[in-house]
Amino acid sequence: MIAGGFIQKTVSEHQYIGLILLTRDREHTTFRYQKLLDASHTPIKIITELTELTAEEASSITAVINLAGSPISSGGLVNTSKFKDIHDSRICFTEKLISDLKEKNVRPEVFISASAMAINSDHKTPFTEDEAENTDGNKVAELCQEWEKTALKAQDELGARVVTMRLGNVVDVTGGMLLRILPFLQKGYIPSFGDGEQIIPWITLYDVTRVISHLIKHKNVSGPVHVCTSNHTGQMNMFKELAAITENTTFRLLRLPVFLVKFSQKEAAYSLITSVPALPSKLEKSGFRFRYNSISEYVKTVKQLMSSINQAPKK
Repeated sequence: MIAGGFIQKTVSEHQYIGLILLTRDREHTTFRYQKLLDASHTPIKIITELTELTAEEASSITAVINLAGSPISSGGLVNTSKFKDIHDSRICFTEKLISDLKEKNVRPEVFISASAMAINSDHKTPFTEDEAENTDGNKVAELCQEWEKTALKAQDELGARVVTMRLGNVVDVTGGMLLRILPFLQKGYIPSFGDGEQIIPWITLYDVTRVISHLIKHKNVSGPVHVCTSNHTGQMNMFKELAAITENTTFRLLRLPVFLVKFSQKEAAYSLITSVPALPSKLEKSGFRFRYNSISEYVKTVKQLMSSINQAPKK
């Protein structure tokens, strides 16, 4: 069963025995998934409440993937109604999900819940999941800590193995970080937040879906998991590599001072100016191999795909 999130659609395209999608908007979700619903040989059911499950469906659920949460990236979190929405869509939703699963007698083998690298403070050297995180009093980091603690309740309440995925910046042309900086790149600008040397943890959306499948299968993995590549690069260099997706050949550097990033993005600035050289220790030790371990590899694939689309005969 998969609950919400930007990543939900791509995860659903992987092959599973059966899928149950929990959403707030059945009509919108059905519209988004129509092609998948028409083409898939996998039974897919879209629900808005767990009460819609039959007893047989409830007992057959072996994995719950909780990806719900309003986006943090738009900034201005402190003392606003938006922060309440961000908090409730994570902590309150996760609490209710676990409570409803228990009431419906759903006992999954694994409960996988999203988290974020924003839980970590600034690091000068690479670190693994075993090193204690320090929030430095940041509101987003504290939110992530509470989010993970809430997800861990599934261990006692449902008897499930709990995995909290500390997601790096998800790179994909359909959403995430790339979509936010693409307007700058298309106009010939490469943004640099501060000195641009801070390490930005990242992973492609394609690999996120593979990680989730890996976590379901590998029962020895639990607790917090760094979901990012180990190929670290500075923020400015990363954006330079991503710029190759556009047709521009020349770029100007757009330096944004730290104080300006903080002023415009408020608490959301934390993930833009903080260096987080996280190592995916648990994934690598359990045998996971990334399809895209460098930005240049991903850009090459995207450009090849775009080229093949442009060369395809028009109907």
